[in-house]
Parts: sequence; C-alpha cells; structure tokens
Amino acid sequence: MADIRDYLELRGDITLAERPFNDVDNLALATLAYLDFTGIVGAPGERGVRLTDACGELLARAGGDLSTRVRSLATIDERFVVAIGGSARLGDVVLRDYVDVRDDERVMQFSAVTAELDNDETYVAFRGTDTTLVGWRENFVLSFAVTQAQEAAAGYLAAELARALDHGSRVRVGGHSKGGNLAAYAAANAPVALAGSIVRVYSNDGPGTDRSVMPVSCHDVMGERYTRIIPAYSVVGRFFSDDAPATIVRSSAERSLQHDPLTWQVGPAGFLEADGPDPECLVVAEAFSSWLARLAPEDRRLLTDELFDALAAGGAERFEDLLSSPAAAQKVLAALGSVDVRTRDMMFSLVGEVVGASAAAVRDAVARRAESLVAGGREERP
Repeated sequence: MADIRDYLELRGDITLAERPFNDVDNLALATLAYLDFTGIVGAPGERGVRLTDACGELLARAGGDLSTRVRSLATIDERFVVAIGGSARLGDVVLRDYVDVRDDERVMQFSAVTAELDNDETYVAFRGTDTTLVGWRENFVLSFAVTQAQEAAAGYLAAELARALDHGSRVRVGGHSKGGNLAAYAAANAPVALAGSIVRVYSNDGPGTDRSVMPVSCHDVMGERYTRIIPAYSVVGRFFSDDAPATIVRSSAERSLQHDPLTWQVGPAGFLEADGPDPECLVVAEAFSSWLARLAPEDRRLLTDELFDALAAGGAERFEDLLSSPAAAQKVLAALGSVDVRTRDMMFSLVGEVVGASAAAVRDAVARRAESLVAGGREERP
C-alpha cells in the first residue's frame, strides 16, 4: 500500500503548476513540521532556504541518526526527508519564518514554519505534539483553557496573513495532531481584515477545543474552507469535535497507531478513503468524552496538574525519561500512588491511545522497568 513517501517518489515529478496543491501535499508539509530545522531555516525576518537544501543539510547534520532531528511520535524516516526534498513538486518551495519554542514554566510547546509555494501561495505548518511532558500537558489544557501555543499560533498566522495581503498572495494553514488544532484555532481567530487571504485550513487528525473554552469553531468561521482529515481509527481527531464533515482515510496501521501520518494510504487521485469510521474507536472516544463531560473545567485543571506533576516527579522532561533511572522510575510510581485511580487510568488510556499502547501496557511497562532497575541495582552492589 502506498503512503506519502510513495506519493512523493512516484508523483513528485508533477509540479504544482501542472497539478494544483491537494490534500496529500498538505499532509506532506504538515509532517515536515515535525523536523527540527534549528540552525537551518531562518527565524522570522531572516532569509528563506529551499526545501531541498534544508532537507540535505538536515540529513548531513543528523549524521545517520535522524531521530535526533524528529520531534514526533510519528515514524518519520530518512526516506521521507529524501523524498520530499528531492521532489520537483515540493523541493523548490522556500522555507522561512521557523519558530521552535518550549517553555516549561508557561506550559508551552510551539513550532511553526512557512513554505512559499510556486503559485503565489504559502502553507503555514504548525507542529503537533512532541514527546515532551510539557507538550502533552498542554494537550490536556485544551479541555479547560486556551493554551499558550494556541495564542502563539494565532499571532504567527496573523503576521503571515498581513504579509500575504501586502504581497497579493494567499495562505493555506494546517498541521497534524495538535498542529491541526493550532491551525484551526489560529484561522478561527484571525483578524477579519486578514482572514480573506486564507485559502484553506487543514486539520489532520487534530483535536478540537472544548466549546466552553472556544464557543465558535473553525468550521463555524471558515465553512467549506475548513478541511478535516482523519483515519478510520481516530480518537485524537474526535476530541472536542465540532462535527465538521471529515474525509476518513485508510491506514496501514492498527488501532491508535493510525494516528501516524506516515501510515495514511494514498492512491493516484489522492487519499484512499475508508468505508467509514472504525466502530471501536467511536466507543473509545465516547468514553473519554463522557468522562470529561462529568468534570467541571476547574476539576479538569486540577486533575491535569496532579497527573503531570506526578509524571515529572523524577525530573523527567520527556516520556522516555520516566524510566531513565531507578530513582526516576521509583519517584514517578510513588507520586502516581496519590493520584485518583480513575483519573490515572483514564489519562494513561488516553496517552496509550496516542502512542499505541493500552493503559495496562503503559502501567505494566513502568512497573516492570522499575522492578528491573531496582533488582539490577541490588545485584551491582558489592
């Protein structure tokens, strides 16, 4: 089955002038936003760089280990970077205005890049969630408040729209996962005088925002200019859904692993559409929605603080750090012991749905690792 890498390799010789920008191109650029272009693509106000050159430099700096430059749980590999950088379709676009911010104190993880297409259009790509705890904490904040990343996205898009208005160009904006949420939020809150420059908004399996936080959705504001794309098994993309029509695509993965954009299936004419949503994911999404609906916004805030304070108890900054040492694992396990059991289980289940593991598997992995670390420590003592 073909994915966006196959698309870029087999159809990448067709330029945007020969065939207009499509939904698959959108996913390719949204996925590109997960790459760390620090020191390669300039910040706002600096000179841009061709995508093919940026990808070449990225691979050179990665030194054979691309994982050091990927800020995502998605399976982004060297083949994807080579394919998008080497394509005639997207290789000549210019990347500029790269921003990458992580601020633990403000609970903010935000990154964006703008791609200048060759048809008087730009594509503003917002990065989705990375593996940092602050990034995940911010996802949960969506249930009770506007996030710092959403405000940053609105400001970033407004600046790009103002520039587009000055240059007589138009703007597409999108992202995957949380990046899709940022695109939708930024577009819905764009200044009225600038919003007319928006061609289309893309949310690729991105969550919405609770109506108590944002009463007017992107679909309410953008109408047919809002494109929502989700895989057959979508949980993340159904959270706080605004009931906007969605294109449901096929994936080569099972269950929650379908969230990975590299698994979405592509045919000669675009995405291969599924027959409909996976019934099981509807049950899972409804369970989480019902649980959240029973909690007041202030309770959601307290539970979010309780869980993530516990996860950071061992000094962890990323999920992989939770098991980095016996001390870290033991502190996390001890702190989680004080968290409400239902809250802990539901939140572990949510994280598990996104990373492809069940709640039990996550808990058992932590417990097993802690036990092995402790046992190993005892064995090493003289």
